[in-house]
Amino acid sequence: MRFEETRRINCRSDAGRYVVIVEHRKWPRFSTSDKPIEPVFDYLTDDGQVANKIGGEQFLLLLTDEVFRAS
Repeated sequence: MRFEETRRINCRSDAGRYVVIVEHRKWPRFSTSDKPIEPVFDYLTDDGQVANKIGGEQFLLLLTDEVFRAS
């Protein structure tokens, strides 16, 4: 798979902690069906923690269970 950084999102938690979420777009190498290949997005903090997008511009850091919102 190829990865491409698409954007950086400044976020803040309810506790006032700030992080930068980096959005990566990845493209599968091959398609195994007749559907067109579509990208998948992964989210990490700028220091490498894994984040999940949970709706809109909200992200959940998996290691700390903190929710961050785009600021």
